[in-house]
Amino acid sequence: MKRKILFGFGAGIYLRPFESIIKRAFLLKEWSKLIGFRRSIRMLLPFKSHLIILFLSMGIIPIISCRGLTIIDSDVGTIRLTINEESISKGIVRVMPDTNSFILTITRGAGDTIFNGLYGSRPKELKVEAGTYIVAVNSTINTGPKFDSPIWSDSRSINVEAGVVTSLGLSCRQSNGGLRLGFSAEFKTKFSAYTPEVSDSKGTATYPYTEDRYMYLRPGQIFVKMVSLNPELVPIPLFSRTIAARDMLSINIKLDGADSASFSGGIQVDTSATWIIDSMRVSGNDGSTKNKAISVDRLPEYIGMKVWATGYIVGGDLTTTNLKFEGPYTAKSNLGVASDPGTKDRARCYSVNLPSGPIQTTYNLVDNPSNLGKKIWVKGTVKAMYLGLVGIDPTTEIVLE
Repeated sequence: MKRKILFGFGAGIYLRPFESIIKRAFLLKEWSKLIGFRRSIRMLLPFKSHLIILFLSMGIIPIISCRGLTIIDSDVGTIRLTINEESISKGIVRVMPDTNSFILTITRGAGDTIFNGLYGSRPKELKVEAGTYIVAVNSTINTGPKFDSPIWSDSRSINVEAGVVTSLGLSCRQSNGGLRLGFSAEFKTKFSAYTPEVSDSKGTATYPYTEDRYMYLRPGQIFVKMVSLNPELVPIPLFSRTIAARDMLSINIKLDGADSASFSGGIQVDTSATWIIDSMRVSGNDGSTKNKAISVDRLPEYIGMKVWATGYIVGGDLTTTNLKFEGPYTAKSNLGVASDPGTKDRARCYSVNLPSGPIQTTYNLVDNPSNLGKKIWVKGTVKAMYLGLVGIDPTTEIVLE
């Protein structure tokens, strides 16, 4: 019986008997480790030398050691890929990337990597076993905030049938978002000892006052703060936003009550992206005192810092996965707070530690159920994770309305 042997994506060839040839190939590989490649060749050449030469010319040894040998009968299908370049962007301000330099990955349902390389280096027709595959292309790898670095990508699931050519058209779109910052003259004067810094889930980068380009960021929550080289000056959080793929966000930052300077010139419209222009005034609320308390919604900007924050008690009995919005309560050691007293969504809440002693006695919901819904001011250290939420732990002071 003939069987097809597939090497990577190359077309199969018919050989018989293939079992003994494979054994000799593995033998050659192992002997090479012990006595050297040339001596192994001389020892094996008398045994069907034409087969050995054939296998060497096809590169079977590196394939076996690096990518594996797939032996199948006739369960073979073909993938044919194209990228619809016209759908990458309709924006006149975009530069069309070279799709041949895109990174192409093809993985099987179980997670095995079938191909990982440049899109331009792929064979025109990829021979694979029948099954389900994930095909993904990315113009580059996202390594964190970076100027002039839009990322184009697409990912599709494809079912390949034996004996069938399956064509897949990839339509790449921008998969990250852009942020452009503008600063008024008064702002830059007041914060001349600081440099703006932008963070996303992948990392952090500085945004100099002299910049007017878009910094590209991973979709999700982003943070902007002011940092100084002077270790005595603590960082100053400015704001956080949630950015989506293709959002192009421009924010003008001014001092409260100061000038109305903004970006000069218009914004060219890109129909494949969302252009947003916003203005933000920086107030005196920095969390340094109760009277300057920040809203609890800004706690993610102050992680690791000790601040005053204000919100409403909306629940208790917190665990890493749960928050009760209605009593009766059983846990005295924590509270759930939010910026809106009517919040019933745990994802919009923040956790507050109640240390044993006067604070816990006075403010826990087990002994003080009437505190539910009241406005609260809390002073303490902001933690990225306390009982599954951004929260305050330890708490050093609380004031109730």
